Amino acid sequence: MPISRKPNHRGLWLIYPLMLVLFWTPLPFGSKPEWAVVLLCWLVIVLAIVGLANIMFGQWQPAFSLYRAWPFHVAFLVILGWVWLQSIPLPVVWVEWLSPESYQHYFRAYTATGELLPDSIPLSLDAYATRISGWLTLAYYLLFCLVLALVSSETQLKRLAWTLVAAGTFQAAFGAFSTLSGVESLLFADKETYLNVATGTFVNRNSFAGFLEMTLAVGIGLLLAQMRDQPAKNWKDRIGNILKTLLSNKVILRSALAAMVIGLVLSRSRMGNSAFFSSLIIAGILYIICRRKLSRGILFLFASLIIVDMAILSQWFGIDQVINRIEQTSMEKESRPNVAKLTLDIIADYPTTGTGAGTYYTALPAYHDGSWRRFYDLAHNDFLQFAAEFGLPAYCVLALMVLMALWHGLQAMRLRRNPLMIGMGFSSLMGITAILIHSTVDFNLQIPANGAYFVVLMAVAVIARYLPTTRVKPYKKD
Repeated sequence: MPISRKPNHRGLWLIYPLMLVLFWTPLPFGSKPEWAVVLLCWLVIVLAIVGLANIMFGQWQPAFSLYRAWPFHVAFLVILGWVWLQSIPLPVVWVEWLSPESYQHYFRAYTATGELLPDSIPLSLDAYATRISGWLTLAYYLLFCLVLALVSSETQLKRLAWTLVAAGTFQAAFGAFSTLSGVESLLFADKETYLNVATGTFVNRNSFAGFLEMTLAVGIGLLLAQMRDQPAKNWKDRIGNILKTLLSNKVILRSALAAMVIGLVLSRSRMGNSAFFSSLIIAGILYIICRRKLSRGILFLFASLIIVDMAILSQWFGIDQVINRIEQTSMEKESRPNVAKLTLDIIADYPTTGTGAGTYYTALPAYHDGSWRRFYDLAHNDFLQFAAEFGLPAYCVLALMVLMALWHGLQAMRLRRNPLMIGMGFSSLMGITAILIHSTVDFNLQIPANGAYFVVLMAVAVIARYLPTTRVKPYKKD
């Protein structure tokens, strides 16, 4: 099939159910319950099947960005193949050679029950959990492909971005209302934990904060794409510019950003707030370097986000409580560093094959040293958990995908002339950076809704780099 760079609008209708799926994904507790994971997988799979059928029958042709993302396709397929290999029974001698610790795990388990070790066992310590993770990984990959295939024009990219912003705004507004009104609801159930702090429809406030970090990044990218550095010639022009701003969607977008910042602050998430502002500063500096300019409009935008939102709006909704939590944090009183150390021990014992995707809660009890009483089913460090579950070779493939996405976002800011592509490059870079910072002390990428949005940001980075656009005259001082 010949590859066309021209936008194809015949498959446009598929982007609407895709946007509905993206809006739905965070609603059922971040899609963390198993039933929500299964529903998410099937929704994405059905969309992918319909899209593939349309392609096979010549109804539409995927966007050009899908083909340019071939390194991501290879990496995703490698990961899918590896997770499948982890979950299937293999000859015992193979498992003993590939992963002596996995062999010992099953040997001890069968010996304790008085049964003989079967002829074949999986590499994973929990094959069922790994199969669930495999289906979720497939859904992530198909979601990545759907975004790349369907977003074939600037209009579709804007619609996708506004969907993400709308989802973030709803989460922030619902979380703020739930907290400030005292209703304390998760939409589909009453809230039992994290009372008096905003969590949206997520169970955990840090997962809620991680979600807002990504949607805020998309909103800022959209606002950045609308910036025009054309100084007014006289007072009439100034009044005209003010009226255009008030009548445009900039006001709606800026209000949405303010709502999401308030929601982020109300979460009282220490690293969530730190990751957001750190990623904004990092992405802002890289934007200035890539574009080689610091206009008054850009300076005002960044200053308003950092100063106005944090020091004025957020002050009314408890930024001081977030600061107090950061100042009062004592690493000696936290059990997470102990868990992180034990996770390193797991990685050392399962360096090549890992314990199996989704098996952290199965592997950790064997390393319990009695220094904490809490139950940990997640490592509170995505970097360590992925390495422990997937093994170091597969972990390197995952890391390479993320680095490639960051590079595409950076290249979009540096090389593209279209304001929307530059803004979306900024969004992907900032959103991915925020999650990476937050993931050093939390488990955002273990929450399906956050994982799905993270994958969408990776796809947006590729789109921002390669989506063909109509040529426009460069703005002044560009």
